[in-house]
Amino acid sequence: LEAALPGAELVLPAGERYYFHLEPASGESVTAAQRDVQLQGGTNFRDLGGYRTADGRRVRWGQLYRSGHSSALTDPDRQQLETLDIRLCCDFRRDEERAMEPNGLPASITIAGLSLTPGSAISFYQRIASGDARPQDMVDFMVAINRDFVSNNTEPFRRMFEHLLAHEEGAFMINCAAGKDRTGFGAAMILSALGVDEETVVEDYALSMRYFPIQRELERVRHKYVPPGGRFDVELMMPMMEARAPYIRAALDEIRVRHGSREAFLQSAFGLG
Repeated sequence: LEAALPGAELVLPAGERYYFHLEPASGESVTAAQRDVQLQGGTNFRDLGGYRTADGRRVRWGQLYRSGHSSALTDPDRQQLETLDIRLCCDFRRDEERAMEPNGLPASITIAGLSLTPGSAISFYQRIASGDARPQDMVDFMVAINRDFVSNNTEPFRRMFEHLLAHEEGAFMINCAAGKDRTGFGAAMILSALGVDEETVVEDYALSMRYFPIQRELERVRHKYVPPGGRFDVELMMPMMEARAPYIRAALDEIRVRHGSREAFLQSAFGLG
């Protein structure tokens, strides 16, 4: 655009989502968009489109979204989301999480509750509250829950695929509290089913390091996991707030150990050909 319009500034109205189709003089044309959907009260809300697949095509923009909780969305946020034509959201949060942070999505979006509590998460949260945990324990915990998605928690993701395959009109989204762990694994499986290579899957997971608002969400996490008057150890909590590549790699490694490949896992766990 700068080359075509030297010195010109492109100003687009806010509150809309824009896609740009680029046609080079030679080579592949490509459609591109900003990865995140910028919302005043959004949490890690982004589009899964644009990724190249094994057969040379790309995942369509504006059809698949991933997000954290929506309890802080503003009215302008909801108006913007309505323009995305999202019709169905699979929410991986537990019932008590939904009660603590109610869904703030537009009423036009149907919510499918797929409650998921990885492994011994509840007992570990109790350790956090009691002060009996160290930062390395938190890292080990995050690795363990990602492995647990593969070994013990496939059912919610199987149901996610059932909803996705039955979805005929409009866009589709998945969410959890932060939009990076439960949602991260769900997104990794959707991208895998579409033929996106493993390194790109890992890169998409790690984008939560850019788009999850850690500083803003620290107070929410303190309220969620630390009792009134309890000590809030930021150093301890940071490994949980981050989306480190080794976390999702642990899940992918578990898939290889147990099933041999992502394709075999998608077939055996979710019935996907």
